[in-house]
Amino acid sequence: MTCRIFQQKITLVDSTASIAFFEVDDEEWKELFPTPFRQLELSAEHLGELPKILSSIQYKRGILAYEDWELLVPESYLLEIKRFVTKRLAENQKKVYLCIFKIDDLLAPNVKILKTSFYIMGTEKGLVILFQEINTNISFSTQYSFEDWVLFQPLPIKPIYKPELWIKNKDSLSLYRDQSQVKRPIYGNIIVHKNPDLIPDPPIYRYPKDDEEPQKEHGEWKSVPEKLKILEDLRKKKLITDEEYQDKKTELLKEF
Repeated sequence: MTCRIFQQKITLVDSTASIAFFEVDDEEWKELFPTPFRQLELSAEHLGELPKILSSIQYKRGILAYEDWELLVPESYLLEIKRFVTKRLAENQKKVYLCIFKIDDLLAPNVKILKTSFYIMGTEKGLVILFQEINTNISFSTQYSFEDWVLFQPLPIKPIYKPELWIKNKDSLSLYRDQSQVKRPIYGNIIVHKNPDLIPDPPIYRYPKDDEEPQKEHGEWKSVPEKLKILEDLRKKKLITDEEYQDKKTELLKEF
């Protein structure tokens, strides 16, 4: 399929019947992304790690606690994404990309889909993946075409307060926490890779429930023994690794 512009600042650059890739104009993404991302220098250096990162993202399709987590991006689409980033690496273009893919409903494959859309931002220090849609249910009145399911309405990326994504691989990955805001909101729909200026300490691998969030008192952390208890709870719930636990424990004991 030849490249064409579906919307003024988003240009289709590659596609199959079920997945599409777009280039996003600088003006467009800078209006849509949270403020801290707008000053980052773009780079294609880390794009090759995108398939590995996506293969680590799990999604909980149901709301019941006992349901298993599943791979958000199907393996067949990971191969398509790998081919796409290989082309982009060869061109060494410093761009923000948009990926949209669909999964057909097994009971109504011609008129119902689950749709996922996310931005891919390569920076000099790592990658950022910003999700706008995550397995959104869409129904069509008649059999849909490519132009129907790929239709995209750009919206500002705002925090999604749902524990629906889980990062299985804890190597240099985290959900994003906006340190520039007073309440420091966690974005359950933004995953950051490697960039030390964006990864919170400790990293966040899934959106925490209310009783899992360490609480502050009068704007300050609690005493060292209370900190150690919180740290132990984080390790038990696998929100931090054993190595991260030991490092932080050593720091706290020095404070004590």
